[in-house]
Amino acid sequence: MIRVVQFLNQVQAGLGGDERMDIEPQAQAGAVGTGMLLRTMLLRKGADIVGTVICGDHYFLENREKAIAALTDIIKNLKADVVICGPALNHKRYGDCCGYLAEALTNEAHVQAFAAMAKESTGTELFRKRVYIIETPKVGGTGLNGSLKKIADFAVKLSKGEPIGTAEEEGYFPRS
Repeated sequence: MIRVVQFLNQVQAGLGGDERMDIEPQAQAGAVGTGMLLRTMLLRKGADIVGTVICGDHYFLENREKAIAALTDIIKNLKADVVICGPALNHKRYGDCCGYLAEALTNEAHVQAFAAMAKESTGTELFRKRVYIIETPKVGGTGLNGSLKKIADFAVKLSKGEPIGTAEEEGYFPRS
């Protein structure tokens, strides 16, 4: 079984809105929030969300190095084969957090990781040349189920070390 960990902010994890952006890094067993639907798609492919790491947007961005270090420790303890950062949709601060975490996990911790967000997220333009970002709709947009399927497919492919196809084939933003 491929061990997947998902990174969510406080809103996507169901822990509160803007008033809870100061939540420090933590984990919950299994899937929460959007991970519940994503989990069903992953299970069909021999993968499962073994844990969800959560951090408030404000805490993450104000304490970036500390937050990344804490989240990385949790992810390593969960023995993740791949980490899905998002989907952040078009949430700007959350998209930035997803990009920073995916980049640090990939480049420094040597953990397979990628992000998922809408083209309208500031994180997309900041990170699309540095990490894989699977395209999602913006909040209230259509096509989330299709994006979650692409996220699940990409997570399995990345965790197995299979060749990554073109942006059009895989559903990620072009990296050039």
